[in-house]
Amino acid sequence: MNNRPPLNEGMATGVPLVTPGWANWFGQVFAGLPWKKGWNVTATINFGFIVSLDTASSSVSLTGARTGDAVQITTPNVAGIIFSGCVTADDTVTVYAKNFSSGAVNPPSQVFRIIVLQN
Repeated sequence: MNNRPPLNEGMATGVPLVTPGWANWFGQVFAGLPWKKGWNVTATINFGFIVSLDTASSSVSLTGARTGDAVQITTPNVAGIIFSGCVTADDTVTVYAKNFSSGAVNPPSQVFRIIVLQN
């Protein structure tokens, strides 16, 4: 099984799409699940300071995303922070940064890859 996504494939146009490489990756990683559509987009997000045990969020527009779709967020690790995502309304994905540390953390502005799968 190849569990490494084809990160550069299909990004030249800047248009979210599922290329054959991505379709193959989704099929291997999420084998057996009935995914019919998928989107792969990136967004630069700066959450600013997040106090201990608090959560910050930022919304990203993604045409076609629907409530209940599966969301995967990939980004570099930041000590004390866990990132997650959810489709909070049609065409809107909200990315969350949860601070589980004992002090305030200021995650750097960074590019988040947002993968949405729709069944």
